[in-house]
Amino acid sequence: MSGLARIIFGEVTGRLSIRAVGLTILLGSIAAAQTGEFWQKKPYRQWSEAECHKMLEESPWAKTHTLAHVYIDPLQSPSSPPISKDPFQVPDPATGPVRSSTADRAREQQPKIKYVVQFRSALPVRQALVRMMQINQRYDQMPSEGKQGFDQNAEQFLAKNLSDTIVLFVTFSSNVQEFLMELSRYWQAQTTETLKNSVFLITPRGDRIPPINYIWAGTEFQLTFPREYNEQTLASPGDKMIRLEFTHPRIRQQNEARILLEYKLEKMLVGGSLAL
Repeated sequence: MSGLARIIFGEVTGRLSIRAVGLTILLGSIAAAQTGEFWQKKPYRQWSEAECHKMLEESPWAKTHTLAHVYIDPLQSPSSPPISKDPFQVPDPATGPVRSSTADRAREQQPKIKYVVQFRSALPVRQALVRMMQINQRYDQMPSEGKQGFDQNAEQFLAKNLSDTIVLFVTFSSNVQEFLMELSRYWQAQTTETLKNSVFLITPRGDRIPPINYIWAGTEFQLTFPREYNEQTLASPGDKMIRLEFTHPRIRQQNEARILLEYKLEKMLVGGSLAL
């Protein structure tokens, strides 16, 4: 093979190799997109109702924590309340074993209390809220004027400036109405001042940041934290984890409990930027 032929052959081979590498990268990107999460694969206006629920309850930006207890009601006289088998209850030496009234829990054998905590300031969470409103209000069936008004409100909500604060939104519920009423009374009585020693956003560096604002509303409340602490950003891409810690109060015979929710920051990236 002549020198010229070798050069041409080499150039062609090089081009083919480059194209093959490019094709491999492209196919890999397509495969990654197909196997990624729904918020990575399609715009939020195409999210299903189930996908919105997942974003709002069990996603990198939202965690659900359930406090569950099991009671066994033995056969005994009606005047003697059943002895609780709840491992979280501690007997009082002065009064004997803790006894739980079935009236307190409406004969519920497995009473539960559930907390759902969202990073409401994160754009994917707010997008899920907008999409849920679209679905619930039958956006596709709205007249053009209705769609225009909805879109304006949605854009204002999504464009809200939260560059200085991180907002966490907490919803609590229970399958025992009495428990829910006591929880509501407890959280209604709290203030930003009373929570500063029991509620903390814990940074990857271990700083424990108290809330700078607290708002209660029925079975929900909102916690606001600064994005910077001691002139440092709370978290950055490359950090591992951010945590929320708060106290669940004593309800009837149940002792109070410390709740710690962990959020993996590497999962909370959108377009390479940290969404908090």
